[in-house]
Amino acid sequence: MTHNEFRRAAKSSLENAQRMLFSEYFNYVYTIVFSRLRSCAGREDIEECVGDVFADVYMYYDDSRELSGDISGFIGAVARRKAADVYNKLTRHSFGRISIDDEETANIEAPDNTEEAVEKKERNGALMHCIELLGEPDSTIILQKYFFMRSSAEIAELVSLTPEAVRVRCSRALKRLREKLTAMSISI
Repeated sequence: MTHNEFRRAAKSSLENAQRMLFSEYFNYVYTIVFSRLRSCAGREDIEECVGDVFADVYMYYDDSRELSGDISGFIGAVARRKAADVYNKLTRHSFGRISIDDEETANIEAPDNTEEAVEKKERNGALMHCIELLGEPDSTIILQKYFFMRSSAEIAELVSLTPEAVRVRCSRALKRLREKLTAMSISI
């Protein structure tokens, strides 16, 4: 349905124009809403959302403006936004909440190694950043050698070098990596 067709139909009867719009775009709106909500909503919620989409379309569509062309873009946008709102509303409350007044949860303590775990995570992040700064193929060689425990021959096939060249590049890359980590005051 185009804007002009809706406008002409609305001049004679707004209710009939809305019925025509509903019958023409129901499947389109239902498909959009269903694809977004099928993982978290029941049939009733999906149908209610479809009804809300058409209510919003009827309320906010301005047929007095001089437009031409299909109005499916407007209807699709309303359907996607309404479905996203319903999805967020339904999934926001699906996660379990813990009351701080509950006796069981009052006795929960943080693990003793929290600070240690955070420091390790930061150190590992800095290490990965320094390895990336080495550039290719050195970063790939270091990762494959020390994280995936691959031999020089296996790495050579991956980076199209000879095993001897891989060993030389690895030792040079390791030296540069130590320098970068020392500059950042990180010891491993």
